[in-house]
Amino acid sequence: MQDKTPIAKILLVDDETVIRETLCLILKEEGYSVSTAKTGSEAIALAKEAVFDIAVIDLKLPDVDGTFVLHNIKEANPLICAILITAYPTTESAIRAIQEEAYEYITKPFDVNHVKLVIKRGLEEKKLEKENQLLLGRLRSEKEKLETILQLGHVMSSILNLDELTKFIVEKITEVLKAKVCSLMLLEESEEDADEVLKIKAAVGLDEVIMKTTNIKVGQSISGWVVQSGEPLLVTDIENDLKFGRTNLPKYESKSLLCIPLRVKEKVLGVINVADKGIPGEENIFTDEDMRFLGVISNYAAIAIENAQLYGEVKNLAITDGLTGLFNHRYFQTNLNSEVSRVQRYPRPLSLIMFDIDSFKEFNDTYGHPMGDTVLSQISKVIKNNVRKVDIACRYGGEEFAIILPETKIKEALLVADKIRKSVETLKFSVGRGAKKKMTVSGGVAQFLPGMSKEDLVRFSDEALYKAKSGGKNKICLHAS
Repeated sequence: MQDKTPIAKILLVDDETVIRETLCLILKEEGYSVSTAKTGSEAIALAKEAVFDIAVIDLKLPDVDGTFVLHNIKEANPLICAILITAYPTTESAIRAIQEEAYEYITKPFDVNHVKLVIKRGLEEKKLEKENQLLLGRLRSEKEKLETILQLGHVMSSILNLDELTKFIVEKITEVLKAKVCSLMLLEESEEDADEVLKIKAAVGLDEVIMKTTNIKVGQSISGWVVQSGEPLLVTDIENDLKFGRTNLPKYESKSLLCIPLRVKEKVLGVINVADKGIPGEENIFTDEDMRFLGVISNYAAIAIENAQLYGEVKNLAITDGLTGLFNHRYFQTNLNSEVSRVQRYPRPLSLIMFDIDSFKEFNDTYGHPMGDTVLSQISKVIKNNVRKVDIACRYGGEEFAIILPETKIKEALLVADKIRKSVETLKFSVGRGAKKKMTVSGGVAQFLPGMSKEDLVRFSDEALYKAKSGGKNKICLHAS
């Protein structure tokens, strides 16, 4: 096996041709790469063009003093091992050599074997010095990373809002790993079937459309594989990777990426993806050290995410109806108060829709409460799918629903209500032995007007609903202002 140790490079500076050429020949025979200079200025110029491991410098040169040469070379290369030689040793010259941090001070005439031994020892000492510096650098880096991890862990544990938490995590990971792209994906129920899919909760460097539309099934793609296996993945070259080799995606600048599972004990919550490492002047390939660091961060992140999810669920239980998933009556009252107060201060449109399921008691008595619950659940989904994010859809009572529509005039609210009514009309409920039954809803719509109270708005919507029910059901009526 070939020795891959780099050949040591020596700069030999002496104005005496015989000494210079003899030493050069001997040192080359020892396997060193040797460059020579007969003046100080020539030596300084060579040291600026190339990095040398050893400098053997005559103390007395025709143009400048050898210590001046050493001083200039050390400015360009502080780690160089310098050996000064002189034919006129004095206490003063020895002190100057020490002051310039020369490794050794040799007098002429010298023993060639002694010079070779000094060079060998000097190289070994400098090698140890470099290794120690690298080790110290790594220790400092590990210390900084440990401090960063502890700081991030402390901050993450204090954030209970899931959106704020995931945003904080991706921003800090991109900052620490010097990456341009990072996404955090969590497992959620698919809207199409019962299977879970990975959805992007927060990201840096990704297009908004990608963030909103990406749905990855467990086992599919890199992220899906990491969730399924529970194992972290480091890819140095995506185009030639044996497992995931493919053409480099246009949205990534580099071919290296990391994907780490977010797991708490045996449960995988999602993944963190990192791509496009961007350190100027470097190859920008993620390393095992990057993966270990991200793995520790992901452990803290997973615990913080689980806590935020549990906090969200507990908070959600206090404001939502367990059966329908809509906001509950208490939440309706609180938010209607807020919306009415807002439009009283800053006059803007505000409408309210009240729904009631037609003949629901008869259906319940005939087919049982479990089937009744199915009807409530399915109609609630229709309502959710037909309102905006700013709208507040609530279960008002047993089979009654209410929707607060900010910034909405009565005619616009009527369109929303009728769309929901028509959608409910298309539903078919299996009631046994292959039979299916349709259900309908009636609705009342009212708009908040100056001089009204919150109670007025609810009463007017309720009156319009009663009008729809008494007028034949399966219709929407407006409150005549």
